[in-house]
Amino acid sequence: MNPLPLLNWIQHTDWATAMKESSLVFPLIEGSHILSLSFSVGMVMMLDLRLLRISFRSQPVSLMMQQPMPWTVAGFGVMFVTGTLLFLTQAVKAYGNVFFRVKMILLVLAGINALYQLKYYPKMAEWDRTETPLGVRAIAVLSLIFWIGVIACGRTMAYEL
Repeated sequence: MNPLPLLNWIQHTDWATAMKESSLVFPLIEGSHILSLSFSVGMVMMLDLRLLRISFRSQPVSLMMQQPMPWTVAGFGVMFVTGTLLFLTQAVKAYGNVFFRVKMILLVLAGINALYQLKYYPKMAEWDRTETPLGVRAIAVLSLIFWIGVIACGRTMAYEL
């Protein structure tokens, strides 16, 4: 099944066209997407760097997980909604963009990685006193790689010919 007719219809709906052509709405959505990225991914990266003992060494791991979590979840929610809106305004172009496709793959991998990390969540308080397990450090490295890739692909999408 070819998704292009559906994507073409979506991006040419009245509301998608109005959003795309608005000199106020589209920049607000795009700016909100970028700002929410800093809340969501920024907090995830802080936790990953703590799990790798690269930074925030004096902070307990359990605290690094609990305190920023509401900001992370809220940021991800805004990032998801605004990203979806941005996609809908240029669905055909995005679908044909290799960087968009790689970004989506990396987002799925980052999500799977985060879900896998949740199995370790109950044990995080133990790491306040001991070394972070090797498997968890591997998850943190993968998380950093996936999110850096998502951001790089998102920025590069605009430059594909």
